[in-house]
Amino acid sequence: MKQGADLRGLIGYQVQRAHLVIDTDARAAMAAHDLSPAKLTALILIRDNPGCDQTALGRALSINRSSAMKLVNILAERGLVERRPGRDLRTNALWLTPDGEAQVPVMVDALRTSDARMTARLSAEEVRTLNGLLRKLGPATRAASAD
Repeated sequence: MKQGADLRGLIGYQVQRAHLVIDTDARAAMAAHDLSPAKLTALILIRDNPGCDQTALGRALSINRSSAMKLVNILAERGLVERRPGRDLRTNALWLTPDGEAQVPVMVDALRTSDARMTARLSAEEVRTLNGLLRKLGPATRAASAD
């Protein structure tokens, strides 16, 4: 279908189109691991923030507490995450299991391969530029997040 100047000029539309293509490929890359890219994101956040709680994980993923709990339940059932006593009796600290530690790098490699496939028409410099620009998207008042 024809895309007029209005659609070609809307950043949100172009980002959404790119997201759909990239997400489809990423899901296919993760199919062998029976895990979605979003669940891998949670594993990476837990790996990079050992001992975090479900509330902090939910905030980082922009999901509510209930959804974070369901996500952690799935990851725990898969043997990738374990709950340990948290900072108080009401919280659990989240840690990757040894199996989770071993599987995360393999899954990240699968996503890197997907990323390489999706950016094959870009030069290395264009990939760096795109990555930098995407991190800048959002309101000007929004604080820059740490890499």
